[in-house]
Amino acid sequence: MQRVHGKFGALPASTGTSANAEGSSMKDSVSLPVARRSRRSTAAVVAALAAVAIVAFAAVAVARSFTLRVTKGVHVTNTPTKAFRVRAVNVHEAVAVGPAGYAVYTFQGETTHHLICKKTTNAKTNCWAFWPPVAVTSTKGLRAQSGIKGKLGTFRNHGTRQLTLGGKPLYYFTPDLKSGKKKLATGDELKTFGSIWHIVKG
Repeated sequence: MQRVHGKFGALPASTGTSANAEGSSMKDSVSLPVARRSRRSTAAVVAALAAVAIVAFAAVAVARSFTLRVTKGVHVTNTPTKAFRVRAVNVHEAVAVGPAGYAVYTFQGETTHHLICKKTTNAKTNCWAFWPPVAVTSTKGLRAQSGIKGKLGTFRNHGTRQLTLGGKPLYYFTPDLKSGKKKLATGDELKTFGSIWHIVKG
């Protein structure tokens, strides 16, 4: 399989339906196909998306109380991000969302004691640029709407109090936040930064 190299490491260039669990880091803007893009344009797109991530994270970062809600009829599709998907997803379903209304995700194999998605100062390895954590200000006032399986909790991660569900850290997906479309989620079943992302169903 051809591998695409760039600012965020190596990723398979194909859009097949499977990938092994060890792996690669996100490199390109997921809103654009990776095939046959120049390295210069790729670097520019990644830099722009990373900048958007900072603003997006600030917009959804914290709240005094936090309710993980269920939104029905969300269009869950990874067609816009197919360069990184391990299998195709294109459904309308109920998913868990944060207070701002955006879908939340877990990272396969990650727990509070085994972190895979890490915040770094190196653009090649900074997972948080694409997957900002779901942050809260307190352990109090945490609620999960009926239909969401698992107990809510928190832990400290790089100075951020991050929300967990069933012991798994929760994240947003920057392209979802950037789109402004709360009924659209494009991060499910993607393989980036060494493992696979899963949307939390409601």
